[in-house]
Amino acid sequence: MKLVTRAQWGAQPSRYELVYIASTQGVKIHYEGAYVPKSLADPDAHSACAGHMRDIQAAHLANPTEDYSDIAYNAVVCPHGYVFEGRGVHRKTGANGNQTLNAKDYAVCAMLGSSGLVQPTPAQLDGLVDAIEWMRTDGAAGSEVLGHRDGYATQCPGEPLYAWVQAGARRPDGTTPTGGGTSGGTEIARYQVTINGLAYGYGATGSHVTKVGEALVARGFGRHYSVGPGPTWSDADTLNYSDFQVSLGYTGTAPHQDADGVPGAVTLQQLLGYLPGASTTPSTTAAPYPGRSAFVLGKSNPAVVRLDRALIRKGFTRHHDGNGYQPGPRFTEHTRRNVADFQRSRKELAGDADGYPGPLTWKLLLA
Repeated sequence: MKLVTRAQWGAQPSRYELVYIASTQGVKIHYEGAYVPKSLADPDAHSACAGHMRDIQAAHLANPTEDYSDIAYNAVVCPHGYVFEGRGVHRKTGANGNQTLNAKDYAVCAMLGSSGLVQPTPAQLDGLVDAIEWMRTDGAAGSEVLGHRDGYATQCPGEPLYAWVQAGARRPDGTTPTGGGTSGGTEIARYQVTINGLAYGYGATGSHVTKVGEALVARGFGRHYSVGPGPTWSDADTLNYSDFQVSLGYTGTAPHQDADGVPGAVTLQQLLGYLPGASTTPSTTAAPYPGRSAFVLGKSNPAVVRLDRALIRKGFTRHHDGNGYQPGPRFTEHTRRNVADFQRSRKELAGDADGYPGPLTWKLLLA
């Protein structure tokens, strides 16, 4: 892949903090939907493509209706086959039409227009496949490849590019994008999460793993075991746990979806009746919400200590001062960012992941 980073094409900083997403079902293909000069595809015109990227970003940042955080696309591919980094991987796009669609798929745009340059070049098709594979290998995108118009009323990505999508999004040599899982759930999730200081998911070990397996069997979710539950988390544990999640009404069994077989704190407590680890007693009603005034940047409040301990129990501690995340009474920027990570992990909070605990964030964190 011929990648051009944000620094290399001269991107402006994001206006707001971009929303993190762990994975997507796939990739939506876009075009610019405006006039793009045919001369941009001239063999000696690649030097103009970085300026074209800056123009796209400037137009998006200047759009008062959309109020974009940044260029809307995760990546943009020029006629010469170079992949320009937009928002990049693990960042929710702003291009797919609404918040639900933006979280569902990444957005990859071709430097093509509704007039002027409308036909993708062979190098551009190669670059589009490179970008799709990048979204899969580094961004955990599933195998879905669709046009912007699939699910949203628009002409994007134009007839020539949409025909290419419908024909399988192939390279000029006929090969299709590689890498990534499937949106249908045939791949098995093989990642770990930490809940109350204990690891769950493929390869995790300990007596707590055995207890999960035994609880699954007791509830009737043991059909994938050939020798029974054990202390090392296997694919059978994942598949059985997925069956349990589906029984609770969760959907999506592909990796990083809600019923992929990797526990969350809510389903684990529903299975066991308690959360093993830092506290092995059944959870009780969360402490009363202390009010928004308890969470002011730079200010101290006893409620922040409780908040910090809840973040640590649930494993949301990646932001810290270099010495690990420690509980304390002061509400810091590290605290706010860790709270935002937790909010993004919950569907009911992800739409307003500002890092400041409200009553629902407080309740879910301390549950």
